[in-house]
Amino acid sequence: MGEVSEQNGSKCWSCGGGAAPGDVCPECGRLQAFAAGADHWTVLGLERRLALDRADLGRRFHALNRRLHPDYFRLRSPEEQAISLEASAGVNAAYRALRDPVSRVEYLLELEGMGLGAAGQAKPPADLFEEILELQEARMELAAAGPDEAPALRARLESARAEMASRRSGAEAELVARFPEWDQGDAATRRRLLGAMRDILATRAYLRTVLRDLDAALSVPSDGGQTDL
Repeated sequence: MGEVSEQNGSKCWSCGGGAAPGDVCPECGRLQAFAAGADHWTVLGLERRLALDRADLGRRFHALNRRLHPDYFRLRSPEEQAISLEASAGVNAAYRALRDPVSRVEYLLELEGMGLGAAGQAKPPADLFEEILELQEARMELAAAGPDEAPALRARLESARAEMASRRSGAEAELVARFPEWDQGDAATRRRLLGAMRDILATRAYLRTVLRDLDAALSVPSDGGQTDL
């Protein structure tokens, strides 16, 4: 991945010399803040791309964390202490958002003014609607079932949970499969793909809700729906 070049030409807040955001000024040694409004990719020195190398991301995070950690600036000026705290928090937030493919897309959608918000929660996708109604009925039946009926109902819900979990994983894989095309696409292609990825995330969000409901009915500890692709 190429380094972000937008930092060139920045000036030190203390001496006015050339200094890169998130680094120390080579002239006076003062710590520099990240540019106002810098996105998570910029903070970690990356181009805005969706396909990222997880190991490279980790190396960048640890290098910046060591450089900016507030412990190293506790004897510096109040200005540098404040910059260190804010910059360190920004690095941590950037790493948390970008290390997971799903949260990476969610963050990108927010930047592009296409955040999910409550979308994907108001009503299920059309192809899931009938299945959801049937599962709701099965859950109510299980709650009221006697010992003879409960095993069959539980088996049905466990099978449904496995199917829904598989569909959620499939949605996540479909999302990641769009990354190379988005990274290489022009503005129109990227906008179209963002819409498609938003739809995938909305479906995944509803699948997560269904899985939580099934977990509650079956008393299965929830995995939180996170992915590590």
